[in-house]
Amino acid sequence: MGKNQAKNALVREARKRQILTATLSVYVRYGYHGTDMDIVANEAQLAKGLIYYYYKTKKDLFIELYSWMFEEGYTFSNHLLTNEDGRNPIEQLMYYVYRIFGANKDNPLMMQFFIRVPFDAYAIFGPEKWKEGASKSDIHRKALSSMIENGISQGMIPATDPSRAANSFWSVFVANLFEYSKLITGSNTINQDDDSIALKEIVQFCFQGLGIEYPLWNACLEKVIAENS
Repeated sequence: MGKNQAKNALVREARKRQILTATLSVYVRYGYHGTDMDIVANEAQLAKGLIYYYYKTKKDLFIELYSWMFEEGYTFSNHLLTNEDGRNPIEQLMYYVYRIFGANKDNPLMMQFFIRVPFDAYAIFGPEKWKEGASKSDIHRKALSSMIENGISQGMIPATDPSRAANSFWSVFVANLFEYSKLITGSNTINQDDDSIALKEIVQFCFQGLGIEYPLWNACLEKVIAENS
């Protein structure tokens, strides 16, 4: 590949990333049906014709957005799981939600995206592939299910259905995290102590729902916070 070709390829990728980033921002606000190319172009500060140069239809644009975000989500989740070696299952759960809490504060769009996916996968992927698309948004719940299953096998979590327990855990965590996100929007007064208190409030019902006693999960929370302070 010549220099001009390489330069053009870089420009193309940068432009597509600009469009995808704008689409993500619009999508989490309006959903698939509420998003159109005019809004995306305005968000990206690009001519609508340029959007259509890269993506012939809105569906083409969203298929690539989903592929990009699924890869981002998988990389994020896999990185968290890789860094949990040597921790017991309760510590693994706490470390996992601690990192997601921090990531959501830095970039709340990722979680908002994954919450929306199950509602729009059918429209984007059609009747044959929508279940596959929706399942790819379930990476965090699947990771939690694996940790819960390990906790049950080690006698640290009371016997239950790991998949259902993970679904409940994740639903409560996300709902509480969203409430906290709304509180901190536009605030410049949130510090690390506030974050620690908020995280404790966010996760308490998640761990209690698994039948894990307060002294155990709170000790894990304090350990994770101390390691990362």
